[in-house]
Amino acid sequence: MDRKKKALIFIILLGVVSFFADMTHESARSINGPFMSMLGASALAVGLAGGLGEFVGYALRFITGYFVDRTKSYWLLTIIGYAINLFAVPLMAIAWNWQIAFALIIIERFGKAFKNPPRDVMLSFATNEVGRGKGFGLHKLIDQAGAVIGPLFVALVLFIKPNDYKLGYTFLLIPAIAAMIVLFISMAHYPEPTEMEEEKEIERPKKENSGILNKKFWIYSVFVTLTMMGFAHFMIISYHFSKNSIISDAMIPVIFAVAMVTEGISAFLIGRIYDKIGFKSLLLIPILAILTTPFVFAFGYTLAVVGMILWGIVLGIQDTVLRASIADLIPTSSRGKAYGLFNIFYGAAWLAGSTIMGALYDVSILYVVIFSIVLEALSIPFMTYLWRTAKS
Repeated sequence: MDRKKKALIFIILLGVVSFFADMTHESARSINGPFMSMLGASALAVGLAGGLGEFVGYALRFITGYFVDRTKSYWLLTIIGYAINLFAVPLMAIAWNWQIAFALIIIERFGKAFKNPPRDVMLSFATNEVGRGKGFGLHKLIDQAGAVIGPLFVALVLFIKPNDYKLGYTFLLIPAIAAMIVLFISMAHYPEPTEMEEEKEIERPKKENSGILNKKFWIYSVFVTLTMMGFAHFMIISYHFSKNSIISDAMIPVIFAVAMVTEGISAFLIGRIYDKIGFKSLLLIPILAILTTPFVFAFGYTLAVVGMILWGIVLGIQDTVLRASIADLIPTSSRGKAYGLFNIFYGAAWLAGSTIMGALYDVSILYVVIFSIVLEALSIPFMTYLWRTAKS
């Protein structure tokens, strides 16, 4: 088998692992808010759980990524991370109070932080043969299919057994086990993933930033922090839907699946737009987020659906261009540090924003909307500065 075909099969195998993994944890993500509400959690507790989970899931990648580079234990770390990430979800079925559910949500995100860096490094070896964009794009496509099918599966369970969240979490043990089986098959066929990438002599510029992050990166970090603080987490949104009976509990995962479809489509399209117009495309994030918040926190079914479509579009843009743009800001000598700090800022901003939104929600929904719009608006001048000075 030639190297390119072997690499493509590896990407597909890891894509299938991610497919089942997303069926598991994205399904849980679609119902965690209403489930915690049913267990008696306040909006503050729900917002804190979502925000802290995202912070753990992003910020710890800085540490795990460094650990992966030092140990080269790609498979071991990936397996441990997936096991934690996946099996924390069905354990939600035995949570008898919201505090236990809170802890399991954080543990699940910890597993994600643990397994993503080694998995992505292994993918980078394979994409060297088939093309970076094509390889990661194929993996994302398979991955996102699981993020759509999983919530629909949970919705079916809730249609058959209304409000039986614990049954839904229990059924998620099936895709969790399937993901681990495919992961072990992948390891058996590709024990040394580094062999997929040929060692090539890379031409490097003679003069490059010596590890010092430039001014543009810090301005970019302010933009990311402000726009992520103002972007509502789905846990607080779904809490709102359930608490006010805007969308039935069984339909909430369906609406989430719709958002996942729009995320996948927007991620594909924005990547092409970014290649043509650069940093200007990032202005879509705060502009669309400003439109999103009033819709998702309104009290009408149609408005909620429109809001979730917009929410998915914003999430797709974030997942694609926020990371891609760092490569255009930072030279290779500082890029690892920059990505690590980016994940910390991204996660910390979502933690702070979600916690504040949860606290404000308990006082007035209007305050949540105002808080979001103000922060998104404040982020715009920072991105405007970046695209105006991008060629300087």
